[in-house]
Order: sequence, then C-alpha cells, then structure tokens
Amino acid sequence: MNHHTGIKALAGFMGVYHVLMGVFGIASGSMAAWAAHALWHANVNVDAQFTYLAKFLGAYVVGFGVMLLFIAKDPVRYGALVYPAIVVGLLRIAERLVFASELKSAFGIGMDRTIGTIIVVGALNLGLFLLRPRETHWSAK
Repeated sequence: MNHHTGIKALAGFMGVYHVLMGVFGIASGSMAAWAAHALWHANVNVDAQFTYLAKFLGAYVVGFGVMLLFIAKDPVRYGALVYPAIVVGLLRIAERLVFASELKSAFGIGMDRTIGTIIVVGALNLGLFLLRPRETHWSAK
C-alpha cells in the first residue's frame, strides 16, 4: 500500500512556505520586504504602493499554499491540483527569465539569484510531477 509520503511531505513543505509568505505580505509591507531580502536579496523600497500590492498578492500566495496543503492532505483525491501548481511554477520560471533585467533594476536581484530561484522552483515542481499519485480519486479503493 502506497501512502504517498513523498508528495505529502513536498506539497506540505511548499504549502506551508507559501502560506507563510502570503501572511507576511498581508501582515505588513515591511515583513514582505524583509522576507524578500532574506530569500532573494531583494532591495525593496517599502511605501504605500508596495504595502498594498504585498497585501493583494499575499492573498493569492496564501490561496496557492492552501491548494498545496490540500494535495498534502489527500494526494489521491486532490492529485489533479498538481498540474495547476506546476503551471504556476513554470510561469514563475518564465517570468524570472523574461523580466530578469527588470528584477535587477527594480530590486537589485542579480542573475545568480535568478538562476538559483529557477533551479529551486524547477526542482520542486519536478518533484511534484514525479511524486504525483498515479491513481485518481475515482479509482482509489
């Protein structure tokens, strides 16, 4: 009997990470800026516009994290959610590449950090894909 321990752990880690990052954004622009600096060495000017956008985007990040926690809770029942999660990961990778010069000019995030983020996001999403349950909710006994 397969209990899907790998995907539960991976989706759980990713879910908690995203919920926390979203809560930081919702809680305060300063917390969001601190997290961005700690993780990506981003230099953020915290003003009213950034603070509002951090709250707005934080809500979506919390939603994404909750989706990943559904996968962690029951990978067979919610296994189809792996695919939208991977799409979001691929979009993040594409954005990092396409807008690398904007990341550098706006936040001081260099290409070394961009490549590092791409590797991490790619590895996490590859893990989701490889660990996804092969059976569906309908065929589960």
